[in-house]
Amino acid sequence: METTPPAHSKGREITHKVIEMAVNLVPMAGSTIAVALMAGLNHKVNQRRERWLTELAEAVEELRQRFEEFEPDALVENDAFVDAIMTATQTAFRTSQQEKIAILRNAVLNSAMPGAPEPDIQQLYLELIDRLTPTHLRLLMLLNDPPGWFDQHSELTRPRFALSSTRTQLITAALPELGAKGQMVIERFYAALTDGGLVNGALQGMMSADGAWQAVTTDHGKAFLAFVRDPR
Repeated sequence: METTPPAHSKGREITHKVIEMAVNLVPMAGSTIAVALMAGLNHKVNQRRERWLTELAEAVEELRQRFEEFEPDALVENDAFVDAIMTATQTAFRTSQQEKIAILRNAVLNSAMPGAPEPDIQQLYLELIDRLTPTHLRLLMLLNDPPGWFDQHSELTRPRFALSSTRTQLITAALPELGAKGQMVIERFYAALTDGGLVNGALQGMMSADGAWQAVTTDHGKAFLAFVRDPR
């Protein structure tokens, strides 16, 4: 199915109008070097802007095709959607991490879906996305459903716990790129999730083998993951 919207599609027009509200152009003034630098930066920012705009427009168009109750024409009148896209756009401009940009896009789309969280909660979630890295988000997804994580990542080897285990062992097996950085780094990533109220439970400390496979996400963490899940 062709999902790329034409240059003047309704989805692109709507998202373009909203994103324009979020863009603050930096005046090009000062020395020749400063002007050249700003010209280069503006070009890079414009590239990011166009990619973000296009991908978001494609997603809006796909939702329109899949869900009858999704009305793109009403988006510009949806204050929660406008707030979400303005906040998400600023974050999208500050990162080159495609995984994080995809999470931002999902959040914007979910802000316009029926049953979306209230606007204050949406802004709280968007601030969390801004602060967290893709590694934080992968760790949170793992801790929300450890068995499901290994089901979805067949290339990983499930850890075989003895009578007792630690959550660090689970994380090291599930996220080897994080485990390779050592215990201190794992603790820092885990602490960011507990500080955000997204998970509870100790990282260290012995537990039963069954205990290591249990989810430790809070209700807040589960709701956050639902908000950043692709609604398509």
